[in-house]
Amino acid sequence: MNITDETRTLRQALAALAAKPEWDFLARYDLPDKKPSTLQGRVFRLVRTLLTKIRLLPPDITKYRWLPTLKHSSSASDTRALLIWAPGMEQDALRNACVGFQQLLVDRQDLAPVLVTDVADFAYFSRLGWLVEYLPELVGEGQSYQERKRAYLAWRYRDAVVVPAAAGLLDKESWSRLLQHFSV
Repeated sequence: MNITDETRTLRQALAALAAKPEWDFLARYDLPDKKPSTLQGRVFRLVRTLLTKIRLLPPDITKYRWLPTLKHSSSASDTRALLIWAPGMEQDALRNACVGFQQLLVDRQDLAPVLVTDVADFAYFSRLGWLVEYLPELVGEGQSYQERKRAYLAWRYRDAVVVPAAAGLLDKESWSRLLQHFSV
């Protein structure tokens, strides 16, 4: 399978996951604008959170745009997230792909890389200056936490430009064609 087909398949799979987000994750990870200043506002938010957790009210989804950039990065306000999907990739191959993405994104200030991975190489990832979404494999009852978080991330980054991590190994021409093919 070539990189274009792999990207198309990945995007379709993530779109299917994002179509029906999990209630508990939406309620747990909602990011409110700011803390209410009045006691009445704080009590209202607490009651609403409790009613959401017992499923009497739907999760309160904020309307503001999700910003994938870190505070210390210099990015424009119209920056789009570039979701680099890397679960299942070996550590050395992932590092090579990250180096490739750094070179490919030197002159692309309109894309903010967000790495989704199950590799716990936090010292290396912190030097990248990217947002990293870690998918740990936790053992427990019911549906896997990793699968639940994967579905949440697909919903959270539903408007992002999604590419597999193998795209970081492309040359500049192939990278440009891939972005043009998906009209970025």
